[in-house]
Amino acid sequence: MKASAISKVSFREKFCYGLGDTSANIFMGMTMMFLSIYYTDVFKLDPAVMGTLFLITRLLDAVSDPIIGSLSDRTKSKYGRYRPWLLWFAVPYGLSCAAVFFSPELGETGRVIYAYATYIVLTLSFSLIVVPYVSLLGAISADSEERIQINTVRFPLAKVSYLICSLLVPALIALFDNDVVGYRVVMCGIGLLSTLLVLICFFNTKERVIPNEDHHLSLKEQIKFVVKNDQALVIFAAQCVVMIMNTLKFGAAAYFVKYVLNLPGSFLSFILTAGSIAGILAPLITGYLLKKGLIKKIPLLISSQIIGGIITLGIGFTSVDAVYLHAILFIVATLFVELMAVIIWANVADVADYGFHKYGVRINGMIGGGMLFATKAGMAIGGAIIGYVLAWYGYNPDTISSASPEQLSAFTILYAWLPATCMFIAAGIFSLYKLDEKTCRIFVKEV
Repeated sequence: MKASAISKVSFREKFCYGLGDTSANIFMGMTMMFLSIYYTDVFKLDPAVMGTLFLITRLLDAVSDPIIGSLSDRTKSKYGRYRPWLLWFAVPYGLSCAAVFFSPELGETGRVIYAYATYIVLTLSFSLIVVPYVSLLGAISADSEERIQINTVRFPLAKVSYLICSLLVPALIALFDNDVVGYRVVMCGIGLLSTLLVLICFFNTKERVIPNEDHHLSLKEQIKFVVKNDQALVIFAAQCVVMIMNTLKFGAAAYFVKYVLNLPGSFLSFILTAGSIAGILAPLITGYLLKKGLIKKIPLLISSQIIGGIITLGIGFTSVDAVYLHAILFIVATLFVELMAVIIWANVADVADYGFHKYGVRINGMIGGGMLFATKAGMAIGGAIIGYVLAWYGYNPDTISSASPEQLSAFTILYAWLPATCMFIAAGIFSLYKLDEKTCRIFVKEV
């Protein structure tokens, strides 16, 4: 491959690239925080129908992400391989964000059809933006260390979207007397914002790393090269486990706060917001530690998960009366665990370089699609575990106030024991990762 220039990426370009992730995480935040309650309480969708909808959509994700990655790898345009996708699908993405929450007046069958159509279009539009976006990092810079510095700007901007979702959106919806109108107006604004952020990313980034030739690999051949890339498989496995952990921890937080700590929703809002702030600070800390040479990236990947796991175990041993200690442990554990986020997403480009180094084939899009598939698979598995554990312990929201200690222990299992276990497993997987700073500098010389 060749690079138009191995030049430093400006802060402005780093910032604008990060705004693309702000847009992507608005989608993630909105669906995790509001979509379920919107479907059941506002749009009046049957919960079983909603569950099937989510399952089918995940299956479509499993197929669509690698295909989109393969297509983006073979794209040729004056804008590059990955940037044009941001231009082509920014508007459909924003419109689909708004359409999901538009809530038209329909009969029961009509509501089901509308929910399926709009949510499937939203998830596909999201993938058409995000798979090329993730791959774009490897085209912006060939320098592994510079990619990490780009991500130190990108990830705080990504976490800002969760603050938008957890603080701004509920307050705006509350301004309306009618929830249907509130969701309709606010989500139209969210859709417009999402589109603008993607377009800002497109117009203010540049693809510098360009392959010398187009291999015209088929989808089957690309998948074969992904499977042969042992370091890509390590990163995919680690990301899947990390997302299982995040889904368990954040998904079980509401149950733990309400039933174990016996505290109101305001405390839940407090720790989630504080956790989001920790997520904003963590990339900045990671960037500082690596830039100053205080620690190398692989030891940081491993140690962040081990320390986070130990702190999370402490939650399970903490008295329910020690409310502030619970909050501190949650926030500090989140801070340590999030230290790895900057590195693992920069590693997507590194493992693509590794594959090019070994096999002479550049498939950034397919690698990015695999990473997103691992992300979504982890979320799906984590969500399923929550349901299975609650069912095993006989959870019933109508009788939980008089539940036995064994039933209440289910929430601690989901909130502390299982997430901590996932962190230790992730640390073990990270120990198999071999692309350190010295190795990645070899790849830069090949550009």
